Amino acid sequence: MMKKLQWSFIALLALASVTCKPDDPENPYLNATTAVQNDNPNIEEIPSTNFAWLHEKVFLPTCANSGCHDGTFEPEFRSVAGSYQTLVNHPVITNNATNSFVYRVVPGDTAYSLLHERLTNFIPNTSGIMPLETEGTDWMANKALYLSKIESWIMAGAKDMYGNPPPPAEGTPLPIVYGLAIFPHDNTTSPYPRDTDSPFGIGAIEVPSGLVDVWILPYQEQAYPVGFESIGLQGALSATNFVPTLNSTFAPQTPITALDFGDSPNQFYYKATLDLSTATPGQTYYLRCNIDDGLQLNPTVIPNGSSEPFWYLYFSILVQ
Repeated sequence: MMKKLQWSFIALLALASVTCKPDDPENPYLNATTAVQNDNPNIEEIPSTNFAWLHEKVFLPTCANSGCHDGTFEPEFRSVAGSYQTLVNHPVITNNATNSFVYRVVPGDTAYSLLHERLTNFIPNTSGIMPLETEGTDWMANKALYLSKIESWIMAGAKDMYGNPPPPAEGTPLPIVYGLAIFPHDNTTSPYPRDTDSPFGIGAIEVPSGLVDVWILPYQEQAYPVGFESIGLQGALSATNFVPTLNSTFAPQTPITALDFGDSPNQFYYKATLDLSTATPGQTYYLRCNIDDGLQLNPTVIPNGSSEPFWYLYFSILVQ
């Protein structure tokens, strides 16, 4: 059973467009075809206020259709990172007759967000109200709900999946981690599973004492796949009072193919090794990545103090 978590708001964890652009050969979704079956929490366990929920419920199944927002047209909705970085404070190409729109998503303002306009109103000389194709999706059945969630996300500041505010308009997007898998040391075929008895819906990854390998999928358009300056890994006994007792460093490797947080196969290039030989059985550690992409003033911490609590569980390990 997972160790009792150390914050009072754990109850939250029970909750379970439009312009043409050539395909991006560096997009990590293009290269992966098969994956080891590492465990991931179910999307229903992600709060609907989080951008990752919007991506998995709306943008990926409804918009990333063949010949549409699958890399053929921007925004690019195949990955959660690509979706966010081609929406928020991203300049438009399509516009209305009075050129009212500058960005696809303007944090805090649905009226000046082209995404919202394309979902709710017809703009002359465009292909029509989005989405154009809804067959096989639940968009029509849940349209009011999905629009409400998109509007709430925009009005709350259009934060990324880890709770970070967006960069300034036309600034450099922050890196995002959207995959984590842990394997026995020097093994890439048998990832460790998550705790299925967790009372919180999202279980920690159960690992033995000794050496384990942590693989992550970081993405920043200009740094992917192996252009990050450095990525550190730390582990602490508390998710919120984060005092590191584990330390390691990720290094680029020959990639493996595993499942990202959306259960899509992707290539993981970065591996770090943790030494848990002195860890106490039954102890839970909460992991954080410190990513220097060479583009930000300071490393990006994932997850961090602004992240919703479920992310602490995604990045947790339980020593057996």
